[in-house]
Amino acid sequence: MRLKKKNIELEMMLMDLQSILPHRDKAGYVAARNTRIINDTLTEYLDFKAGLIRKYGKADKDSDGNELDTISIYPDSPKFEAFSKEFDEIKNIEHEVDLMTMNYDEVIGILNGEEILMLEWMFTEQEVS
Repeated sequence: MRLKKKNIELEMMLMDLQSILPHRDKAGYVAARNTRIINDTLTEYLDFKAGLIRKYGKADKDSDGNELDTISIYPDSPKFEAFSKEFDEIKNIEHEVDLMTMNYDEVIGILNGEEILMLEWMFTEQEVS
């Protein structure tokens, strides 16, 4: 199925797929293929976003106040507005992606209702002849 989606939407779809990846069935296979397709599409976006977080964010700290290897930016940061301004330039860029789908019938008993709703873009109705 060919979809036109914004970077930010594709990033959310990528996160939604994570819970299905451990499945050792067709749903897991389709999730893995779509993860690869979306990751490939978002390569530059994710690199750009990570660069902005490094530029405007600050090192995370553990409960003792020691700096960790990770960097984050939060809405209450004085640099958040500058981060948002630059991020807004890329988050809404659209891409066409050709994603795999499967019939709803194929996930009955495999995925729960929450998972199906979360990934409904990945499922199609079986055509009746």
